[in-house]
Amino acid sequence: MVVLLIIAILLVDQIVKIWVKTHMAIGDVAFNVSLLGVDWFTMTFLENNGAAGGLQIFGNKIFLSVFRIFASLFVGYYIWLLTQKKEEVRRGYFVCMALIFAGAVGNLIDCMFYGLCFDASAGDMVARFVGFAGEGHYAGFLEGRVVDMFEMPFTFVWNIADAVITIGVVVLLVFYRKEMGQISLKRE
Repeated sequence: MVVLLIIAILLVDQIVKIWVKTHMAIGDVAFNVSLLGVDWFTMTFLENNGAAGGLQIFGNKIFLSVFRIFASLFVGYYIWLLTQKKEEVRRGYFVCMALIFAGAVGNLIDCMFYGLCFDASAGDMVARFVGFAGEGHYAGFLEGRVVDMFEMPFTFVWNIADAVITIGVVVLLVFYRKEMGQISLKRE
Protein backbone atom coordinates (compact mmCIF):
# COMPACT_ATOMS: atom_id res chain seq x y z
CA MET A 1 0.00 0.00 0.00
CA VAL A 2 2.81 2.43 0.87
CA VAL A 3 4.54 1.84 -2.47
CA LEU A 4 1.32 2.45 -4.41
CA LEU A 5 0.65 5.65 -2.47
CA ILE A 6 4.17 6.93 -3.18
CA ILE A 7 3.87 6.12 -6.89
CA ALA A 8 0.43 7.77 -7.14
CA ILE A 9 1.64 10.96 -5.44
CA LEU A 10 4.76 11.13 -7.61
CA LEU A 11 2.73 10.66 -10.80
CA VAL A 12 0.14 13.33 -9.93
CA ASP A 13 2.82 15.75 -8.70
CA GLN A 14 4.96 15.38 -11.82
CA ILE A 15 2.02 15.48 -14.25
CA VAL A 16 0.78 18.75 -12.72
CA LYS A 17 4.29 20.27 -12.63
CA ILE A 18 5.09 19.31 -16.23
CA TRP A 19 1.71 20.60 -17.43
CA VAL A 20 2.26 23.93 -15.64
CA LYS A 21 5.84 24.24 -16.92
CA THR A 22 4.88 23.50 -20.53
CA HIS A 23 1.60 25.46 -20.64
CA MET A 24 2.20 28.55 -18.50
CA ALA A 25 4.81 31.30 -18.47
CA ILE A 26 6.33 32.47 -15.18
CA GLY A 27 3.73 34.58 -13.36
CA ASP A 28 0.76 33.34 -15.42
CA VAL A 29 -2.43 32.75 -13.44
CA ALA A 30 -4.49 29.74 -14.59
CA PHE A 31 -7.36 30.36 -12.21
CA ASN A 32 -8.28 32.33 -9.13
CA VAL A 33 -11.03 31.68 -6.60
CA SER A 34 -12.09 34.93 -4.92
CA LEU A 35 -14.81 35.54 -2.39
CA LEU A 36 -15.57 38.80 -0.59
CA GLY A 37 -12.55 40.46 -2.14
CA VAL A 38 -10.08 37.78 -0.91
CA ASP A 39 -8.18 35.45 -3.25
CA TRP A 40 -8.75 32.13 -1.47
CA PHE A 41 -7.01 29.89 -3.98
CA THR A 42 -4.85 30.88 -6.92
CA MET A 43 -2.87 28.85 -9.43
CA THR A 44 0.14 30.95 -10.41
CA PHE A 45 3.29 29.51 -11.99
CA LEU A 46 6.51 30.27 -10.12
CA GLU A 47 9.84 28.51 -9.93
CA ASN A 48 11.68 28.04 -6.67
CA ASN A 49 15.45 27.86 -6.60
CA GLY A 50 15.69 27.39 -2.83
CA ALA A 51 14.08 25.40 -0.05
CA ALA A 52 10.51 25.78 1.24
CA GLY A 53 9.10 29.18 0.35
CA GLY A 54 12.18 30.01 -1.72
CA LEU A 55 14.45 30.27 1.33
CA GLN A 56 18.10 30.25 0.34
CA ILE A 57 19.25 28.67 3.61
CA PHE A 58 21.97 26.52 2.08
CA GLY A 59 23.34 29.19 -0.25
CA ASN A 60 24.28 26.70 -2.96
CA LYS A 61 21.76 24.88 -5.18
CA ILE A 62 23.89 21.75 -5.55
CA PHE A 63 24.41 21.54 -1.77
CA LEU A 64 20.63 21.86 -1.25
CA SER A 65 19.99 19.14 -3.85
CA VAL A 66 22.54 16.78 -2.24
CA PHE A 67 20.92 17.47 1.15
CA ARG A 68 17.53 16.55 -0.39
CA ILE A 69 19.00 13.30 -1.75
CA PHE A 70 20.32 12.26 1.68
CA ALA A 71 17.09 13.29 3.42
CA SER A 72 15.03 11.26 0.91
CA LEU A 73 17.32 8.24 1.30
CA PHE A 74 17.07 8.51 5.09
CA VAL A 75 13.25 8.61 5.05
CA GLY A 76 13.10 5.75 2.52
CA TYR A 77 15.46 3.66 4.66
CA TYR A 78 13.40 4.49 7.76
CA ILE A 79 10.23 3.25 6.02
CA TRP A 80 12.02 0.05 5.04
CA LEU A 81 13.19 -0.45 8.64
CA LEU A 82 9.60 0.01 9.84
CA THR A 83 8.48 -2.79 7.52
CA GLN A 84 11.08 -5.11 9.13
CA LYS A 85 9.77 -4.58 12.68
CA LYS A 86 8.18 -7.50 14.47
CA GLU A 87 5.88 -5.30 16.50
CA GLU A 88 2.82 -3.67 14.96
CA VAL A 89 3.28 -0.20 13.43
CA ARG A 90 -0.04 1.53 12.76
CA ARG A 91 -0.98 1.96 9.10
CA GLY A 92 -1.47 5.72 9.50
CA TYR A 93 2.13 6.09 10.63
CA PHE A 94 3.27 4.37 7.42
CA VAL A 95 0.99 6.65 5.39
CA CYS A 96 2.50 9.76 7.00
CA MET A 97 6.03 8.55 6.28
CA ALA A 98 5.01 7.72 2.69
CA LEU A 99 3.61 11.25 2.23
CA ILE A 100 6.85 12.80 3.49
CA PHE A 101 8.99 10.52 1.30
CA ALA A 102 6.89 11.04 -1.84
CA GLY A 103 6.91 14.82 -1.40
CA ALA A 104 10.66 14.91 -0.87
CA VAL A 105 11.29 12.77 -3.94
CA GLY A 106 8.83 14.81 -6.01
CA ASN A 107 10.75 18.02 -5.37
CA LEU A 108 14.05 16.20 -5.78
CA ILE A 109 13.04 15.09 -9.29
CA ASP A 110 12.60 18.77 -10.24
CA CYS A 111 16.06 19.63 -8.90
CA MET A 112 17.77 16.69 -10.53
CA PHE A 113 16.23 16.71 -13.99
CA TYR A 114 14.19 19.79 -14.88
CA GLY A 115 17.27 21.91 -15.58
CA LEU A 116 18.50 19.24 -17.98
CA CYS A 117 15.31 18.54 -19.91
CA PHE A 118 13.55 21.94 -20.19
CA ASP A 119 14.62 25.30 -21.52
CA ALA A 120 14.25 28.29 -19.22
CA SER A 121 10.81 29.54 -18.25
CA ALA A 122 10.38 33.27 -18.72
CA GLY A 123 7.77 35.92 -18.06
CA ASP A 124 6.40 35.80 -21.59
CA MET A 125 7.50 32.37 -22.83
CA VAL A 126 6.39 28.85 -22.01
CA ALA A 127 9.20 26.35 -21.40
CA ARG A 128 9.78 23.61 -23.93
CA PHE A 129 10.89 20.03 -23.31
CA VAL A 130 14.34 19.74 -24.91
CA GLY A 131 15.16 16.18 -23.83
CA PHE A 132 18.00 15.06 -21.62
CA ALA A 133 20.59 15.38 -24.35
CA GLY A 134 19.00 18.39 -26.00
CA GLU A 135 20.52 21.82 -26.39
CA GLY A 136 18.96 24.78 -24.67
CA HIS A 137 18.51 23.33 -21.19
CA TYR A 138 18.65 25.96 -18.45
CA ALA A 139 20.75 24.25 -15.75
CA GLY A 140 22.85 21.22 -14.98
CA PHE A 141 22.19 18.08 -12.99
CA LEU A 142 21.02 18.94 -9.42
CA GLU A 143 20.51 22.60 -10.39
CA GLY A 144 16.91 22.56 -11.63
CA ARG A 145 14.25 24.78 -10.08
CA VAL A 146 11.19 23.38 -8.29
CA VAL A 147 7.88 24.19 -9.99
CA ASP A 148 5.37 25.80 -7.59
CA MET A 149 1.85 26.86 -8.49
CA PHE A 150 -0.71 26.92 -5.67
CA GLU A 151 -1.31 29.81 -3.31
CA MET A 152 -3.75 30.52 -0.51
CA PRO A 153 -3.92 33.47 1.88
CA PHE A 154 -0.95 33.56 4.27
CA THR A 155 0.96 30.76 2.51
CA PHE A 156 3.99 30.50 0.30
CA VAL A 157 3.39 29.37 -3.26
CA TRP A 158 3.52 25.58 -3.09
CA ASN A 159 3.05 22.39 -5.08
CA ILE A 160 1.58 18.95 -4.45
CA ALA A 161 4.88 17.61 -3.10
CA ASP A 162 5.05 20.45 -0.57
CA ALA A 163 1.44 19.82 0.44
CA VAL A 164 1.91 16.09 1.11
CA ILE A 165 5.08 16.73 3.13
CA THR A 166 3.20 19.27 5.25
CA ILE A 167 0.19 16.99 5.70
CA GLY A 168 2.44 14.05 6.66
CA VAL A 169 4.37 16.07 9.25
CA VAL A 170 1.27 17.70 10.78
CA VAL A 171 -0.60 14.39 11.06
CA LEU A 172 2.50 12.75 12.59
CA LEU A 173 2.78 15.50 15.20
CA VAL A 174 -0.93 15.54 16.03
CA PHE A 175 -1.81 11.83 15.99
CA TYR A 176 1.43 9.84 16.18
CA ARG A 177 3.64 11.64 18.70
CA LYS A 178 3.49 8.63 21.01
CA GLU A 179 4.63 6.26 18.25
CA MET A 180 7.43 8.60 17.23
CA GLY A 181 8.85 8.32 20.74
CA GLN A 182 8.22 4.59 21.17
CA ILE A 183 9.30 3.08 17.86
CA SER A 184 12.77 1.66 18.22
CA LEU A 185 14.69 0.87 15.09
CA LYS A 186 17.15 -1.44 16.81
CA ARG A 187 17.45 -4.77 15.06
CA GLU A 188 15.83 -7.54 17.04
